Amino acid sequence: MRKNLKIPLLIILILAYSLGLTAQEIILNPSRDQSGEAGLLRLSGQVVSYEGEPVGKAVVLIPEIQKTTETDKNGEFEIYAVPPGRYHVEVYAEGYVDYHSDFFDLKQSMTAAINLIKKLSEEIVVTATQTPKLYAEVPVKTEIITAREIEQKGASQLAESLSLITGLRVENNCQNCNFTQVRINGMEGKYSQILIDSSPVFSSMIGVYGLEQIPTEMLNRIEVVKGGGSALYGGNAVAGVINVLTQEPKGNSTTIKLHQQSNKGEPYTNMGFRSGLVTKDGNTKAFLFANYKGRQPVDLNGDGFSEIGRLKSTNFGLNLYNSFSGIRGRLKLGFYRIAEDRRGGDLFDLPPHEANIAEWINSDLLGFSSDWNHYLSDKLYYSVSFSHVHAQRDTYYGAEKDLNAYGSTENPVTYLNTQLNYHMGSHLLSTGFQFKGEIIRDQAVAYGREIDDNYNEFGLFAQDDVKLNKTFSLLAGLRLSKHSLIDKLIFNPRMSVLINFLKDMSWRTTFSSGYRAPQVFDEDLHITQVGGEGMVIENSPELKEEKSYSVSTGFDYGKELGRNRFQFSVEGFYTLLTDAFVLDEKEYDPREKAMVFERVNGSDAKVYGISADIGYRLGSYLFLKAGLTLQRSRLDEPEPDFGSRGLFRTPDSYGYASLGYQNSRIVDVNLSLEYTGKMRIPHYAGYIEEDRLETGQTFWVLNAKLKKPFHFGQKSKINVFLGMYNLFDSFQKDLDKGVYRDAGYVYGPSRPRSVYTGFEFSF
Repeated sequence: MRKNLKIPLLIILILAYSLGLTAQEIILNPSRDQSGEAGLLRLSGQVVSYEGEPVGKAVVLIPEIQKTTETDKNGEFEIYAVPPGRYHVEVYAEGYVDYHSDFFDLKQSMTAAINLIKKLSEEIVVTATQTPKLYAEVPVKTEIITAREIEQKGASQLAESLSLITGLRVENNCQNCNFTQVRINGMEGKYSQILIDSSPVFSSMIGVYGLEQIPTEMLNRIEVVKGGGSALYGGNAVAGVINVLTQEPKGNSTTIKLHQQSNKGEPYTNMGFRSGLVTKDGNTKAFLFANYKGRQPVDLNGDGFSEIGRLKSTNFGLNLYNSFSGIRGRLKLGFYRIAEDRRGGDLFDLPPHEANIAEWINSDLLGFSSDWNHYLSDKLYYSVSFSHVHAQRDTYYGAEKDLNAYGSTENPVTYLNTQLNYHMGSHLLSTGFQFKGEIIRDQAVAYGREIDDNYNEFGLFAQDDVKLNKTFSLLAGLRLSKHSLIDKLIFNPRMSVLINFLKDMSWRTTFSSGYRAPQVFDEDLHITQVGGEGMVIENSPELKEEKSYSVSTGFDYGKELGRNRFQFSVEGFYTLLTDAFVLDEKEYDPREKAMVFERVNGSDAKVYGISADIGYRLGSYLFLKAGLTLQRSRLDEPEPDFGSRGLFRTPDSYGYASLGYQNSRIVDVNLSLEYTGKMRIPHYAGYIEEDRLETGQTFWVLNAKLKKPFHFGQKSKINVFLGMYNLFDSFQKDLDKGVYRDAGYVYGPSRPRSVYTGFEFSF
């Protein structure tokens, strides 16, 4: 235990030492350019937001000599003919907190890097209305994960980026292949809608491993909406929406990244590249990214079988933007390809069918998208977007050297969205049409599974976003959907209300309804190995759609005190599911060579709880955040297998806390703590003698990251980082062992204690 304490104690000492120093909020570097009058100096530099975006038209002032200038579109500025002396700098920009630097001695020409913080009321979100709007004016609560926050977490892909958000949990569901899903307010991943640039192209097959396949190089930011909220999204947005917004360059820059990790001595390499190009007039932009990941398998309990599987993936993509200023139109074209090979089990140097256990998946995703936005007038504008993802894979899910356990899946998805928006006084009226088509062709010969399904979903929506007065705002909409598996039309009304009681306090309430069609879900396309056999899920012929009714309400309080910011929020939520989907184990048939679970309609179910967040930022260098969720999930009648009335794999309490300190002269420090309470997990016979329902342990996961930036001139810099995930090695202690283990009996943190280091070079 003493050895375990050495590293966290060292980090805490470094943090305490750093906090004791006077933090310079302006980064000054000597400039080689000594141009100007004899004996006079030059102060130049760049003003960027906390998220790293250039701030144009910012006023930069040296009050002692009353010299001032304005930044250009790249956030750059120059002040000439400055005599040597002791000065401070002030910066003023619309939408940002006023900036006052510490005093510094100017003895030679210098370049400065200045960070501004957005005002609370100036955060821009797009998910609720698919149009850019100030968060302070949107009735739907939207949480933002910025690119800077993703970097602070040491994340290498989407799944890791979704940590440290109240009400969200990413969990590992397979001991062999590490199939992951994200839960919002305790509800399974299939109740959430994951979007890429507002398009729901996360298909049934992509949903199995997609959270780990989207690299952070692709991400600009992530917007999270809990609950239904908006009529613009499909009926299966029951638990919420996660909108992954891809990169759009703000200037000409390139970043190269190397992230090297050690998982219990086994290497995990992550290399990334991203580059942005913007023409001088700003009308044409291009963004290119590429990423490689390679991970060796890890056996954590010494039984010869992996708990963390082998992984190799390469992906790349390109986004192109062009603004047609003459007609006030804008076109975006996107392309990406993701190729991944993952395998878990044992005997990795042999083919899958010669291993005792092997889950092998070779995935290939090819995505195209286009988005056209056109202003016909100041009040009338429309958008048309199209996305297509062709996903296919080859698989092996088998045990005991079964030669027939190979399979294949093809799952193309096409999405079309048209939206017309009209400003009429204080109203933003939106209406549109959406189409989503999905084809699933899947074969798993060893388990007699053959799927050949086509799903078509049509949606019409109308929505009114109205600001009634300074106090009240309303977002009300109606969605009419027709799914090919449901005979009747489905109406989903949704409404959100925003009440600004005070300048610094707002109250949001949302009502929504949704549904899930009786189709194939991501978990159905994954075959867990249990007791040396596969576990297959199929739908009952009598399965009908599941419906949901949700309400959430809560307040946000935010106060700016100079450059400091305090935030606090509380939200209560309640969801009723009617005809809830549950799994019923069918009587074992030796001819099927598998455990077969049938999805049937059970009783109604309720999920309810409360979440709270608190945050404090001291200037641009110190922040503290924490969040906690308390919830309950109950079926009206016990589920058929274990007689439980609670939903499986969701704890009654979970939360996080994070502390960050940015001091570019010394080191940047980020500490985070993730808490997961006890939960109930099915444990099937194989390694154990009989099926039983287990109660999992409580986990406290402490993470730390140190980063030191080195600046070279005005634009080039290297960030060198060192971090550790799960410092105290808080990991599941009762994992099954051997060929007959239940690979689905895995819960808690996805990684044991892991050390990583690397660098990012930007120029």
